Amino acid sequence: MMTDNTLRWVRLASGLGVVLSGWLLIIAINGFHVTPPVVFVCLGYLAVVAAIYNLFRTGASAVAPEDPDEDDIDSTNAQGARLELEREKRTLLKAIKEAEFDHQMGKLSKRDVDEMIGLYRARAIEVIKELDGVGGSVREQIQREVRARIELEDKARKKAVADADAKKQAKKKKAKAEPAAEEPVADDKKDDDAKEATS
Repeated sequence: MMTDNTLRWVRLASGLGVVLSGWLLIIAINGFHVTPPVVFVCLGYLAVVAAIYNLFRTGASAVAPEDPDEDDIDSTNAQGARLELEREKRTLLKAIKEAEFDHQMGKLSKRDVDEMIGLYRARAIEVIKELDGVGGSVREQIQREVRARIELEDKARKKAVADADAKKQAKKKKAKAEPAAEEPVADDKKDDDAKEATS
């Protein structure tokens, strides 16, 4: 039975063999003349082999069954994830305080502060919920993070659409108010013209 270290060396040797045999074939096809185009083709071949290897490893790790020894790794990852979440929670709370301070100093408008604090609080609540349920496999943690980010993006997108609609409504109201304001001015001119004509 092969150990992980031995298997790693076998993979490395196999990959190196594929690259060297490909380079030898490329150079042989060109009559063993090493010119700049041949060097670029060899580098391109190396890039293709490396890309295929990385795609294979990504696919293999995605479909690999859970390792029985992963329980120890998961507990270590859970502790690391907990520390990271604690750090993120402290950072979010500090950011909320700084935003409030900047508003008090007059650096940020009320609307900007409310928007920033709303986003920070939403993320802080999610972090606190995650702290309560830290654990599970790495895949579950990734899925939770992706869901949280998608929800934040949806909230920001809805906020932007609502702001755009509010601006459109304000422009419509302003456009309706302008003709009404211009009419009395025209009546005043007529009154002034009529007074001058009578005198």
